[in-house]
Amino acid sequence: MNEVLMSSQQLHLCDFDGTLTHGDSFVRFLVFAVPLPRLLAGSFVLAFKFLGLIFSGKWSNGAAKAVVLSVFFKGKSVQEMRALGEGFCQKKIPALLRAELLNDLRKTLQSGGIVVIVSASPDVWLRPFCAANGFDLLCTELEFESGLFRGNFATPNCNGAEKARRILASYDLDGYEKIIAYGNSKGDSAMFALADEVFRV
Repeated sequence: MNEVLMSSQQLHLCDFDGTLTHGDSFVRFLVFAVPLPRLLAGSFVLAFKFLGLIFSGKWSNGAAKAVVLSVFFKGKSVQEMRALGEGFCQKKIPALLRAELLNDLRKTLQSGGIVVIVSASPDVWLRPFCAANGFDLLCTELEFESGLFRGNFATPNCNGAEKARRILASYDLDGYEKIIAYGNSKGDSAMFALADEVFRV
């Protein structure tokens, strides 16, 4: 978990999928990282696993996402997952980005503010993206054991109320002169409630 940070500057909280990007990055990552034959074969496995979640009453967006990642990536090493994430970040993410918003966030950094990407998407491709841009990151994190992906999340799915919880655990909001949030869905509502100013994309 990040240490609690304090600043007298502005804090900009930005959702990723559908806000900083045009559309969702999760499916695009699957298409990039998984060979088509494996993707097609895995879809049949997913159908049964999704039915299991539904009938057990355990269905949620986070649970479904974990199942998808488990089917296609469980057992892969940290190095393999990092390579896939960095490749996707370099080759595919640039075409998805909203250039105007990205430029605004970069200007925020230049003026001494702090930019945090707050996303339900996994860290595997968000971490290299944020590192390249100087942004902080709060997101859903994958669980590794003995260097291998276990098919689970190490943190709760970073969406809805979890976004607000993670923000409050990482930043002293009273230490900022202004808090600005950017989002595009009801999953950002709890984050919006923390902000002085909200931009809905």
